Amino acid sequence: MGEPLTAAALSDQDLRSGFASFVEAARRLEESYTALKARAAEIDLQLSKANERLATTLAEREAVFSALPVGVIALDEQGEERFRNAAGERLGERASELGFDMMAAPEGLHELEDLSLRLSRVPMADGGSLVLIEDRSQVARLEREVDRLDRLAGLSELALGVAHEIKNPLNGVMGFASLIERQSDPEQIKRYAEKIGAGMRDVDTIVKAMLAFARPSEREIAPRPIGDCVAAAAAEAGMPRDRIEVRGPSELCVDGPTIVRVLANLFRNSCEAGSGAIAIDVTEQPNELCLDVVDDGPGVGSDVRDRVFEPFVSSKDRGHGLGLALVARVLSFLGGSIELQNPGEKGAHFRVRVPYADGGAHG
Repeated sequence: MGEPLTAAALSDQDLRSGFASFVEAARRLEESYTALKARAAEIDLQLSKANERLATTLAEREAVFSALPVGVIALDEQGEERFRNAAGERLGERASELGFDMMAAPEGLHELEDLSLRLSRVPMADGGSLVLIEDRSQVARLEREVDRLDRLAGLSELALGVAHEIKNPLNGVMGFASLIERQSDPEQIKRYAEKIGAGMRDVDTIVKAMLAFARPSEREIAPRPIGDCVAAAAAEAGMPRDRIEVRGPSELCVDGPTIVRVLANLFRNSCEAGSGAIAIDVTEQPNELCLDVVDDGPGVGSDVRDRVFEPFVSSKDRGHGLGLALVARVLSFLGGSIELQNPGEKGAHFRVRVPYADGGAHG
């Protein structure tokens, strides 16, 4: 009878021990669950805060992009649009109304009917890109207004100069006309009339120069012997052709009338300065024709070097100061230039640069 009781006692003890182990395991499991739940709550809180920060960042980015005056369009790596700010929407709609496809257009400045857009593309790290659209319409309008005001200021200065230059010959004309009224000698009247004619010719010269200064003519491109241009310019300036030496190519594809006009003004300027001879070196550069015009006169004073191409600026006692200004104006119209190479030195040296016409040096 003793052995069964002992076995029962042991079985009960095992049950108690097993139950205690189960309770302990359940307790540890509950503690782990509680810790895991707390950790999950902590992670959830961190994730919520991260989402809030992300939402704030996105809202701030959205606000920044929306406030930008520059249009911004975000594209993914396939070129599909992901985002467009308010300026991008507005400029895109206006461009579409004008038949302009911003997404297909190349980078750079695009002048539309009443819209000036500058497009640029910025690559992103994820393979996408940003299209930046700058509305330069207001800038273009301001630039046009500044240009208009500059022209008005130039015209005002020009008008004052014309009035000053015309005043002297007109005063002479009026004086001689007054003398004619009181003169009965035919010979004396003839001399006064000649003086009046000379004064009016001076006025006519000033007016013609001013018209040429204000209205550059259109280009007339053709192969021409450079000698013919020089001869025509010399005749117009009243300078003997044999006093001009030309070195370089004999024929060029140039705007003949303009070259004649430029050279005639340079020749006339040299004659008025007391020059006796002129040498012209003609050089063909890759994209332009270069003329070095050098005379043996007194040269251009260093005191006017910075203003020598402005209207009514002259270092000569006589002269209207329009010749070099006209030359600079005409060459600027052609995309060329003129430079004084040796201010303050004897013998004026001017370098004239004229772009070739539509890709050819020769005719």
